[in-house]
Amino acid sequence: MNPRLIACVLGGSAPRARTELHDVAFAVGDSLEAVHDQLLDSWFGDPHGLHVDAWCFVDRVAGYRVQLAPAPAGNGLHLYFVNIGGYRSGEFGERHAWGLFGAASSGEAKTRAKATLLTGLESIHKDDLHAVDDWLPVDMVGGWHVQLTPDPEATDPPVSNGYFPLPPATVRAWIAERDALG
Repeated sequence: MNPRLIACVLGGSAPRARTELHDVAFAVGDSLEAVHDQLLDSWFGDPHGLHVDAWCFVDRVAGYRVQLAPAPAGNGLHLYFVNIGGYRSGEFGERHAWGLFGAASSGEAKTRAKATLLTGLESIHKDDLHAVDDWLPVDMVGGWHVQLTPDPEATDPPVSNGYFPLPPATVRAWIAERDALG
């Protein structure tokens, strides 16, 4: 397998939730179907009904090529996932936008996110800022490290949006395996 980083927006439910919930998960595989178990491992809610609302292979982000390797690059560059929120006057609720940014620091990623995500909304604020490297520790995805290489021609990856449910048989098998492990 040629390891590829996959980012997914997960949708599903959790006990006591009144609406569909969403989260972002990162996995390593060569297809969306190949990472279903990793997605189930990362989901905090009810595994039944878990689905993917959007996904992409993260082989590039604006200004950088992204690859996985057994060791860190050591070049000071990091891939950041940014969840940013904002409000529109008179609209009930908060809007969110998520993005992936290559940067030398979380501050640089935050600045770029605020300049590009949710433009035109009021009270833009950072909700969560995580280095993807920290989300992919060695023990969670087989030791693969995210490496960035500057590339001024690189653009954000194409994203597949839609409703991609995890097959019920896959969820049942995952639950049975988890229960067997205790």
